[in-house]
Amino acid sequence: MFDPERDEDHTARRFYLRLLAVVVISAAACAALWPSVSGFAAGEDHQTGCVAIRDGWHADRSGPSAAERSAILATYPAPLTEAERNDPVAMARFRAQLQAAEASPAWQHEVAYEDWVAGAGQCVHESRHRLILSGLGLGGIGLVVGGIALFRRTRTSLRPSDAQVATA
Repeated sequence: MFDPERDEDHTARRFYLRLLAVVVISAAACAALWPSVSGFAAGEDHQTGCVAIRDGWHADRSGPSAAERSAILATYPAPLTEAERNDPVAMARFRAQLQAAEASPAWQHEVAYEDWVAGAGQCVHESRHRLILSGLGLGGIGLVVGGIALFRRTRTSLRPSDAQVATA
């Protein structure tokens, strides 16, 4: 039988319990999100400010391979002696060799990787860790709240209705 007034208890106690549940779930979600939204320092001297929710999404870059590093070392000119540093012809030859080495793709990859590590790459790993912590916290809250809702729904579904009690 359809009777909307008997579907829910509209007392003030139920209202405040629901309000308390919303406040508790909101506070738990805020606590779970805290690692992702709080700032932290990164870098060698801790001079770079990072926020996980902003910095954790950068693409990770791979460094040069061992073959690329050996190619860089093979093309890099040998250091000059004191006499060669004073010789303009030797210095011009050294500069030309150095420019050729720096123009190689392996060298460019090394420079790009070092720039990334010194810039945005400082924050990425710690930011991802903090994002994972927040995700685990939110997932845990979701499991607990879902489990409670499922338990309450199952428990209320198992209660006998008033019609069943009256016929028994």
